[in-house]
Amino acid sequence: MYHDVVEAGDMEVSGFHGPDAARYKISRDRFKEHLDRLAAAGVSMGMLSLDGRGAGAVLTFDDGGSASMVAAEELERRGWRGHFFVTTGRIGTPEFLGEDQLRELAARGHVIGSHSHSHPARMGDLEPKRLIEEWSLSRDELERILGEPPGMASVPGGHLSEAVVRAAARTGYRLLLTSEPSTRLRHSGDLAVLGRYAVLSSTSPGRVIGFARGAAWSCTSQRAAWRVKSFVKRRSPAAFDAARRARGLRSLER
Repeated sequence: MYHDVVEAGDMEVSGFHGPDAARYKISRDRFKEHLDRLAAAGVSMGMLSLDGRGAGAVLTFDDGGSASMVAAEELERRGWRGHFFVTTGRIGTPEFLGEDQLRELAARGHVIGSHSHSHPARMGDLEPKRLIEEWSLSRDELERILGEPPGMASVPGGHLSEAVVRAAARTGYRLLLTSEPSTRLRHSGDLAVLGRYAVLSSTSPGRVIGFARGAAWSCTSQRAAWRVKSFVKRRSPAAFDAARRARGLRSLER
């Protein structure tokens, strides 16, 4: 799970602003190194089907920042394609993809999916009616732009709940990607739910290869950190937000 691919030191040129968002933005040189190392390691890159299955490793990009075009270009140089999940309320605004760019990405063979309409900070806490609105508005907007409704979506902010899953299923999505570091596939009715491993600005190429291969040494530590984070998020949202802001500031200082 990637987000924005930006030039080193220019974190605000694409996607959401602020220190927390910056933790998930990777420099173009580091991204190229990741892809080159994945190719050299012989990692097979594939695409997801709507049942949540795919051949090989899969690369996804959240938010819909304008630098998605940079990421797509680097993938295509290696004969690969990616999955781009778009915050539809930001389409055409500064630092985000426009309608023509979305159509171009789709025409070039990339998958376009929903990342909600407004990217709520805590999507899992929303009322059922609001959840339906988030998923349906996003789906309708992408159908208007691309000519067909998206089958895939990803949860913004990693804030998952069973209500989020049920709402995605009710609004017609077939595959929902989460931020839980897991490759276990589960189902809610006709909706497949699948986790991902997050790549941060500091993630090494070796660890990315470990994620792609499902190596225990690479995946276990992220799963353990995710469990701790999820516990803190449930018990004390304010403490979690404070810690997240502190981590974001430290990443900017580095």
